[in-house]
Amino acid sequence: MNRTFYRAGLRALPRARAAAAVVAAGFALIALTPAVAAADAKPDRSNLCPHRPGRVVCVDQDHQRMWVQKGSRIVFEPVLIRTGYRGMWTPNGTFHVYARHEWPASPLLPYSQFFHRHYALHGSRDDLHKGKSKGCVNMSVADARRLWKTLEIGDTVYIWGHKPGT
Repeated sequence: MNRTFYRAGLRALPRARAAAAVVAAGFALIALTPAVAAADAKPDRSNLCPHRPGRVVCVDQDHQRMWVQKGSRIVFEPVLIRTGYRGMWTPNGTFHVYARHEWPASPLLPYSQFFHRHYALHGSRDDLHKGKSKGCVNMSVADARRLWKTLEIGDTVYIWGHKPGT
């Protein structure tokens, strides 16, 4: 074996381990981010979302998560969302889906489901941890596509709380 190559490999080993540790620490931080942890958590029994016979989209702005329930049964597991910021709040209250536009290739509003004026539940191609919503409820495009298959015109949207830090 070439001694120079062997020595260079030994010197590179600590750097590779350090790089791996940095990557692992980054993933650990992402996993511990409150919004991500909240999206993975099941809604607790004290959740504020009403239990009705039809589908209800539950938007918890305090924890930046959304799910759909029918009665007390969850039919769409909690997902990470991004809601409006100060001055561009996502409105709280009870609404109903009044228009749906699939637009899968849209750069801005894929799988839009409008519930109040110009506010919609829709996909976003941006990082949900960064950027801002102008009041709509943003989620990943994959989650928006699944939600599109779950909801219909007339389904209830119930929103409460405020985005943390705003």
